Amino acid sequence: MRKLIASVFAVIVVVVAALLLWPAPQGGLVLYTGLDYGPAVAAAFTKETGIKVSVVRLSTGSLLARIVAQGSHPDWDIGWFDGATAAAALDQDHLLAHGLPAPAGLTPVGQGLLSANGAYIPTGLTLAGVFISDPTRLPTAPSVWNDLLSPAYKNLAGMNDPSISGPTYPMLAGMLDNAGGWPQGQAFLLALKANGVHMFDKNDATLAALQSQAISLAIVQSSAAFFYASHHPGLRVTIPSPAYVLPNVMVEAAGLSARRQKEVARFMAFVMRPDIQRLRQIEGEADGEYWPITQNAPAPLPGMPDLTGIHTITLDPVKWGGLESTINSWFAKMMSAA
Repeated sequence: MRKLIASVFAVIVVVVAALLLWPAPQGGLVLYTGLDYGPAVAAAFTKETGIKVSVVRLSTGSLLARIVAQGSHPDWDIGWFDGATAAAALDQDHLLAHGLPAPAGLTPVGQGLLSANGAYIPTGLTLAGVFISDPTRLPTAPSVWNDLLSPAYKNLAGMNDPSISGPTYPMLAGMLDNAGGWPQGQAFLLALKANGVHMFDKNDATLAALQSQAISLAIVQSSAAFFYASHHPGLRVTIPSPAYVLPNVMVEAAGLSARRQKEVARFMAFVMRPDIQRLRQIEGEADGEYWPITQNAPAPLPGMPDLTGIHTITLDPVKWGGLESTINSWFAKMMSAA
């Protein structure tokens, strides 16, 4: 009996200690961001408004997995990452608030990126996939997606694995769209595999393979390509036709209190101010290489081409977001496996 009483007492002590030591809510907002400029923007917002923003910086894939795992009990208030398709998928899981206010002064391109139900707002755009290569090793770069199937690029190209790299899925969706949609586009991907495309975890690994000459052509997000080329003179960035738009988007967790909703709306308006967009460019590393989508925004960084001269396509995020799990599962089985 004494042992039983002692055991019960020990359990009570552990529970009480856990409750006392459990971190208390600190107030303010919690930002989950997959973008390098997120911490700098959050710090500027706190300095100006006094509203604390706790930042959790994660890769996009990890960020999305964490949001899904938390489900209807989110520890986050704002999510900021690349990919309207990912936002649409989260919305289909009933994890997002609706009716977010559109950013002020959107360009026509920006207007075209708005969510029909206000489940996310666009804050800028990149391109889902472009080609970066070394002209000394690859004299002619591909200009359209089907060029990748040419014998001239056999065993020379590399891309990210979409099951690991969150922003890569929109590029995969673009490849499929260009090849006739889903499931018709499977034939293109299988032909790409047969032509020896290499698979790497993320942009850094794919670009490192290009630098080490393990591959001669990297297929990565435009922001990563432009940033890498700016630090490695002589590399060539080629934008395929068509190029698929990849917006960076912001979402709000469902079920927030009225006070938090107001603070979130204030933060979302803050990030679109011209001076804060400039901060995003300066502090963003590769993520700063985006095209702004508001009328009064600063110009894109030097070295980025005029978007009006590029043949772009914006995928239906609801359609392709709903297919993401199915397509990634097929890709892992048919493309990533040895």
